Amino acid sequence: MTLFDTSVVIDARDSGSRFHIWAKEQIAEAVAGEGAAVDSVVLAEASVRAKAPEDVPTLLERFGMTLLPLPISASVPAAKAFALYLERLAKEGKRPLSRMLLPDFLIGAHAESEAMKLVTRDPERVRTYFPKVRLIVP
Repeated sequence: MTLFDTSVVIDARDSGSRFHIWAKEQIAEAVAGEGAAVDSVVLAEASVRAKAPEDVPTLLERFGMTLLPLPISASVPAAKAFALYLERLAKEGKRPLSRMLLPDFLIGAHAESEAMKLVTRDPERVRTYFPKVRLIVP
């Protein structure tokens, strides 16, 4: 199963995105192969600016994607990675934009805990804090 990040889901929905074709191809390839999925974090993020948020799950299922809950096994790794992120910012004399756990850490931890590939166009946090995750990027 391949997990998809919010940026790719949004690109697949937005025909004006310069990553639209790439995103649609990645989804189609995963669906035809080992499967494509989004988790509850991605679903929530993808629904924020949607004209009809309640329709987003159906749209993703029409793409052939499986909707997954966030596994408990991702919780502690996400928290540890976020704590490390906060420590690194403090050492650099920077303040975090938020002290709330960032979705990128939950998504990265999910991919790592389930040994899934992650399709994203925002790979930096995942590369830094979840180096075992196999990334697919443009």
